[in-house]
Amino acid sequence: MNWFFIALIATFLWGISNIADEFIVKKYSIGKRGSGGLVLFTSFMGILMAILVGLFTKGLFDISLTDKLLLISTGGMTIGWIILYLYTLETEDVSSVVPWFLTIPIFGYILGFIFLGENLTLNQQAGSIVIVIGISLILIDFTEEKKKFKWRPAIYMMIACFIVAMSGVIFKYVTIEGNFWISSFWEYVGLGFLGIVMYFIVPKYRHEFHLMNKSGGSKIFFFNIISEITTIGGNLLTNYAMLLAPVTMVYLVGSFQPAIVLVLTLISTKLTPHISKENMSKQVLLPKIIAIIIMILGSIFLFI
Repeated sequence: MNWFFIALIATFLWGISNIADEFIVKKYSIGKRGSGGLVLFTSFMGILMAILVGLFTKGLFDISLTDKLLLISTGGMTIGWIILYLYTLETEDVSSVVPWFLTIPIFGYILGFIFLGENLTLNQQAGSIVIVIGISLILIDFTEEKKKFKWRPAIYMMIACFIVAMSGVIFKYVTIEGNFWISSFWEYVGLGFLGIVMYFIVPKYRHEFHLMNKSGGSKIFFFNIISEITTIGGNLLTNYAMLLAPVTMVYLVGSFQPAIVLVLTLISTKLTPHISKENMSKQVLLPKIIAIIIMILGSIFLFI
């Protein structure tokens, strides 16, 4: 299958995950029930994935110690950006948070150029600038009398997106001449190991994990499973696509993610508002639509 369609399927899966994450964070991460519980749940899924991949993959220890440590570090990076992403979801609508992921290709370009020797054309560089303009528009709070730019979520998500890009570059650097599943195994080892460490040394996260699962019951478990399966599927497909094309180009397919999330939240608002609800006022919705169109047009430049 063409790398573009592999990356596009990953983008759709991430969109579903975003909706599930918003439901969990907004409904079950209130007051004392912070998002730390969801962070640990994600980490523990890494343990399960490492076991499953390890059972069906040979030669897990055939790579160098340096490569193992680099891949384990990407698992730790995953926890880092997820923490920042969930903190942002606690205060912002998912349709305002997701467009920030469109900065990942820009960071991916810079890092890919430095560490992998990848380069973009002048049109692709121009497209990156257009994407940044669109992101700036979507981050303006048009509900205020004086238009207010939200600096805190901007800083959180910029750091998160840089971490995502760095993780992808490291994964490709190690895997480009190696085994995809071996690299995935060590990445999930890092994810699971850090989760275990946080469970024992961060009491707040441990308390939130128990409280979230106790208060949410089977419903929160169901949505967590949906979120993790779609996230893991998206991550695996993206990592595989990066072995077939430049890191930046693969991440740029994510330009469609805000549009997918917006459509999904609008459908949810109409059919299942208890799961995800979008502000339908023209004052809020129209700037988001315009910003997403600008960002998609910017992504087209990247493929010319």
